[in-house]
Amino acid sequence: MSKISQRRALLMAAIIPAMLVAGCAAGGSGTQAMKGAAASPTDMPTDMPTDDMMSPEETDTASPTGTDTASPTDTAGGADQPRSAVQGFFDALKSGNVDQVVGAFADDAVVAVDGEATAKGTQAIRTLFQGQLDEMKQATHTIEEDRTLGSEDAVVRATSKQGGDNLRELFLLSQDGGEWKISQFMNNQAG
Repeated sequence: MSKISQRRALLMAAIIPAMLVAGCAAGGSGTQAMKGAAASPTDMPTDMPTDDMMSPEETDTASPTGTDTASPTDTAGGADQPRSAVQGFFDALKSGNVDQVVGAFADDAVVAVDGEATAKGTQAIRTLFQGQLDEMKQATHTIEEDRTLGSEDAVVRATSKQGGDNLRELFLLSQDGGEWKISQFMNNQAG
C-alpha cells in the first residue's frame, strides 16, 4: 500500500466514524447523521500516528459567524481552496461537462454514490457520471462545512437536492501537484 493510500485510509478511519457517531448521537432527522465534528487527537486510537495531526479547533475553517477564516495549516492558496474544488465539481455537474467533472478527482479517487456500484479510478468515475449528468444539471448543492486536516488533506460536507431526493455528501480532498483534488466522495439519502 502506498504512503498516500495509507494516509487516506487513516484519514477515513478517523473522520468518517466520528462524524457519523456525532451525527447519530444528535438524534433527529436523517439530515443530522453527517453533522458533527471530526474526533480530536485525544479521541483517536493510541496506535495511530498523531505527530502531524491537529485538533478540530486548529483545522476548522468555518467560523461561528459562517465566514471562512485561515487556519494555521493552510497552504499558500488559502483556506477556501478545498471548498472551491468541491464548488468546481458542482459547477461541472451543472454544466454537464464530464471532462471537468472527472478533472475534479485524483487519478486514484474512489466514488460511492447512493444506489450505484463504487467507482475507482478515472475511467470508472467518467462512466458513472456520464450516465447521470442530465439529471444532475437541475440539482442544487449547498456546502455545509469544510476543514483542512494538516497541509495536504481536507474534508468537505455538503447537501444536494436532486429531483425529489435529498442527499448528504462527504468529500475527502488531498493536495495533488499543488492543487486540491477529490480523493474520496460518497453520498446517500438524507432520510
